[in-house]
Amino acid sequence: MVSYDRSVDDRSLWLRRIPRWLLVLVAVTAAILIGVTLGLVGMGPGRGTAHPPAAPAAPSVSAQAEARGAGHPAGQEERADARRNDVGHLLDRRAAAIRAHDRAAFLATVDPRATPFRDRQAALFDNLAQVPLASWDYQVVAPDVFTLTPARQAELGGDQTYAAQVDLTYRIADLDGTPMRSPQYQTFVKRDNAWYVAADTDGATADLTSGVNLWDLGPVTVLKSSAGVVLGIGNKNDLKAYQHDIETAVPDVTKVWGSSWASNSVVVVPADEAQMARLLGAEPQKYARIAAVTTGERGAAAGAAPADRVIVNPEAFRELGAVERRVVMTHEITHVASRAYTRNWTPTWLSEGFADYIGYLDSGQPVRNAAPELRRDVRDGKIPTGLPTDEQFETTQDELPQAYEMGWLACRMIAERWGQDKLVAFYRAVGEPAPDGAKVDQDSRLSGAMVSVLGMGPDEFTKTWVQYVRMQLK
Repeated sequence: MVSYDRSVDDRSLWLRRIPRWLLVLVAVTAAILIGVTLGLVGMGPGRGTAHPPAAPAAPSVSAQAEARGAGHPAGQEERADARRNDVGHLLDRRAAAIRAHDRAAFLATVDPRATPFRDRQAALFDNLAQVPLASWDYQVVAPDVFTLTPARQAELGGDQTYAAQVDLTYRIADLDGTPMRSPQYQTFVKRDNAWYVAADTDGATADLTSGVNLWDLGPVTVLKSSAGVVLGIGNKNDLKAYQHDIETAVPDVTKVWGSSWASNSVVVVPADEAQMARLLGAEPQKYARIAAVTTGERGAAAGAAPADRVIVNPEAFRELGAVERRVVMTHEITHVASRAYTRNWTPTWLSEGFADYIGYLDSGQPVRNAAPELRRDVRDGKIPTGLPTDEQFETTQDELPQAYEMGWLACRMIAERWGQDKLVAFYRAVGEPAPDGAKVDQDSRLSGAMVSVLGMGPDEFTKTWVQYVRMQLK
């Protein structure tokens, strides 16, 4: 779900100077949904709760298990449980070391023979120094999700190896109500009766790639204010502009949406476009035209799911003036504020059009400059006959700009004809939760909200909108 933000200082001059790459994306990917849905349920061994640090060479549970039931199915299960237990305690020590800012204790959990991995882990620890963490835990969620080849096992050596999906869960202090979750595919090795983390890249042989967080990419600089926090790669002077952006955008959004949201956000600023793509687990070219991305789970209330992250493309932002930046950030924070009422059945023209409506509201941007492609179509006699479908918002669509412009004009029309409060009420009515978890049909919900809030059905609304588009873009 992508939208263009085109509010400019130089009006159409800027639009001609910079091609239409300034996209703003609210990402609700399968990976994000799965990560959020898993939540913190079913936490078994390796759940990441604090345990007293154990000496690395202390006798392990698995060593005791190996002495019992060898060769029997029950014994095999017992040994597997014991290995998971031992690895869980190892992960507990790692988490406790992060929380205590104990670098030596953290590195003591890393395989001393895995020199490149150990160096990366040392850098990760150092990169986290400024990040205000309220929690940091690890959880074994899926053992044996990938298999180590005989060659890799021989390379590792040791008495035993263990491969598993380990989820990192963490919270940013004063911002995240519930933990963010990042999957890691880790390899563990047992040497001299002690378990160590040996790698986090072996899962790639099974197309399992560990999640990338900002601290994996470089030292994280932190700027905090009442409107949220900026986590960025770079110096404070370069990041202050983003702090100003959210301090301006949050009250702009609250003025329209109301105060029924957290009224703060986490803005993540990687060093460049390539780092942005790594954070989102995508090929770099996918975000070559993207200015910002908001991640989150549709329909999740602030206390029920991790906080959203607004991830910006610094290369795009460097090209923007103050008004342009304000529009982009306000658009993104609108997605954060309205998340609890943005459902799987919410049409994309409404979610993106609403974010554009608030983004452009005080920008001074005239319609002819905010919707140039659609205006060109209208003037050439190509008049839209219906609101854009969700499929028209796919990034591969040639007429993607027009789809966003149509969504924006639909929301703008509602605000002008029925009032801004009715636009908000309409958005909330579409996104009301389903009774008793019943399946919701998008068309039925949209039709019902139009009738109850706007007093007209979809056909009449569409005709009114088509006429509005003609009048605005003639």
